[in-house]
Amino acid sequence: MVFCITSCTSENSKSDRQKNQEETPDKTKEQAPVHDYLMEGNKGVGTINQFERKPFDSRLADQGNKLFIVKCTICHEVKEDKIGPALYGVTKKRTPEWILNMILTPDQMLAKDPDAIALSQSYDGMMTAMGLNEQEAKSILEYLRKEDAK
Repeated sequence: MVFCITSCTSENSKSDRQKNQEETPDKTKEQAPVHDYLMEGNKGVGTINQFERKPFDSRLADQGNKLFIVKCTICHEVKEDKIGPALYGVTKKRTPEWILNMILTPDQMLAKDPDAIALSQSYDGMMTAMGLNEQEAKSILEYLRKEDAK
């Protein structure tokens, strides 16, 4: 008899768990709030002339966060100036093409782009190429886009 009560109790618990799982949204499927890319403006000087705007990709942003920590925090922080400017809000002020060109070809940007030249005059150091490929640069862009939505 005890076995039957335990068995029924166990079955109810399973049913309750299944019901709770159905009612509880899966947090991994939820997307972080992000804003759209800046559509108009200076595209910069370099290899990126156009950018395909895609929905937010949290995995790409996570990869970008890791790369940002390793490659960018030497000179940049998201919310504080360092050797270079704070990057919070950059995706609201600059086109994705401009940002990608600055990441991939800073030497060309600092030599020919008026916005990059003006920005460099406000800081002590000049940005150098970090040896990133286009996909890695896009992941950092996606990370910055996520940060700008906070």
